[in-house]
Amino acid sequence: MANKNILLAAFYSAHPKNHINTSVKGWMNDPNNIRYDEKVEITRGEKKNSVNAKIILDLSTKTVLRNRWGDNRNFDELFKYFFKGYHQYITTVMTQLDAEYFNRMLDEMQSELDKEKADEEVPAE
Repeated sequence: MANKNILLAAFYSAHPKNHINTSVKGWMNDPNNIRYDEKVEITRGEKKNSVNAKIILDLSTKTVLRNRWGDNRNFDELFKYFFKGYHQYITTVMTQLDAEYFNRMLDEMQSELDKEKADEEVPAE
């Protein structure tokens, strides 16, 4: 039986930033010369192109299936990152999958935002 969990797959492509002279040897060695385009898909089960995804999150089981960026971010951290950019799609999916988890994450993100705002308002001495 095929896995029909709901997955979020993120694909990235690297391009030189504007005004970077790509004829200079070693231009790619400086990360400041590269920009990334991000494409995100939400699918039921893995698709053929999923082998090219840098990140795959299983929204049904709340697990990180793949993270090829080499960092050790957990599901909650990656979920928050993708929610910021793709909230309209993730809201639709997560309210149906696990509304309790989704509401808890919304509360967490709101408290983090409130804390950031409070830190900004503290006058520097």
